[in-house]
Amino acid sequence: MNLKSKTALVYDNGVFTELAVTLAKSFGRVLYYVPWTSGMPKSNALLIGEGLPGVERVENPFDCFDEVDIWIFPDVYEAGMQKWLVAQGKRVFGCRGGAELEIDRPVSKEKSKKLGIDIGLYKVITGLDALRKYLKAHDDQWVKISGTRGDMETFGAKSYDKVEVRLNELEHKLGAYTKIMQFTVEAGINDAVETGYDGICVDGRFAKSAMTGVEVKDEAYLMKTVRWSELPEQVRSVNEKLAPALKGYGYRGFLSTEVRCTKDGKAYLIDPCCRAGSPPNELYQVLMENIAEVIWNAAEGIIVEPEYKAKWGAEVLLISEWADQNWMHVAIPKEVRDFVKLRNFCCIEGEYYVIPQWTGCAEIGAVVAFGNTPDEAIANCKAVAEQVEGHLLDKPVDALDVAREQLEQVLGKDKPKSRQQREAEALYAKGRISDKQLDKMIAKG
Repeated sequence: MNLKSKTALVYDNGVFTELAVTLAKSFGRVLYYVPWTSGMPKSNALLIGEGLPGVERVENPFDCFDEVDIWIFPDVYEAGMQKWLVAQGKRVFGCRGGAELEIDRPVSKEKSKKLGIDIGLYKVITGLDALRKYLKAHDDQWVKISGTRGDMETFGAKSYDKVEVRLNELEHKLGAYTKIMQFTVEAGINDAVETGYDGICVDGRFAKSAMTGVEVKDEAYLMKTVRWSELPEQVRSVNEKLAPALKGYGYRGFLSTEVRCTKDGKAYLIDPCCRAGSPPNELYQVLMENIAEVIWNAAEGIIVEPEYKAKWGAEVLLISEWADQNWMHVAIPKEVRDFVKLRNFCCIEGEYYVIPQWTGCAEIGAVVAFGNTPDEAIANCKAVAEQVEGHLLDKPVDALDVAREQLEQVLGKDKPKSRQQREAEALYAKGRISDKQLDKMIAKG
């Protein structure tokens, strides 16, 4: 599909800048906007996306309203604007009202229950003093908030004494707000393997192929491209139960789920991610050959099957506490530039800089790679990571080996395709057998 005559506007908050860079290879024109105004605006937000090849940074998206053919929202916070644009007859790719499934945790839990999805034990608590009291009486908890991730990221509380200092820091940082702050506290779901779905959703429908993987939290991600029928049964079940709600929202965007699968067959939905997950959106950009076409058609309610370059993908996060508070130069050889995905960055005089945002988030991007086997994808990812340099930059590549072990628990060891599977895929590619026939032949091995 030729999109060179089309103009796309990526409406972001700084995390998905690289998506604009990727789409610039397919669209004739890509505009990029990040909200930057306040009572006393600073250049830090205004500079995100500046100087990037093929990308035009705009200060006001409404100045080019009539020029935009598609509005792309990779993040989760602009549901109202998305719905308004749709009402104006605009083509919009995004989660719409589905945002509440991610940013309002109590609402998400209750909706999931009504849809028949397994939900672990949780309690909504108001005020830090009440949270302290609860954690003193309950070990092995996960503490979360809704919406304002810049205030606090999710953290585990094995016991109160292990998190008391963190709670003290939170009280100091947020002051009086902690008296009325609402927390969602979830009991740990142990003796389980976490996996999930990564892909797109169009009005409650999903593509015939998807990505499924395992994340080593805040360090690495390993995934495999599979047909829908090859997804773990528990993961498919969660998607199918979510589908009516997603259809009701008019959901047309990226979707990721985190599902903890237990030995008794239960599938606990932990956190729906109603945006481009990070990971694995960075892998979408290098693995999905037709990502622009997929997005363009999804915005119109049409599913176009992703075309993947390889079977496996690996991702390692780039981490620097320094970069949250300071400008950081990132040295990237030209040969591997496409496999390094930065956040909140710009290009000045040909050099890449991550711009400080003072949010407390140390993740500045990721390194990605693919391969036809997990070993190849992991080796390629480690090779790229070695070439990326920055001040106090951490690249936890060993976490990829941990991810591989965990993914094998979910999918089993990777095996070469049988002769029958290869023949079935060849027949399917020629249009001689149906999806159901292909799934049956693959299942037989």
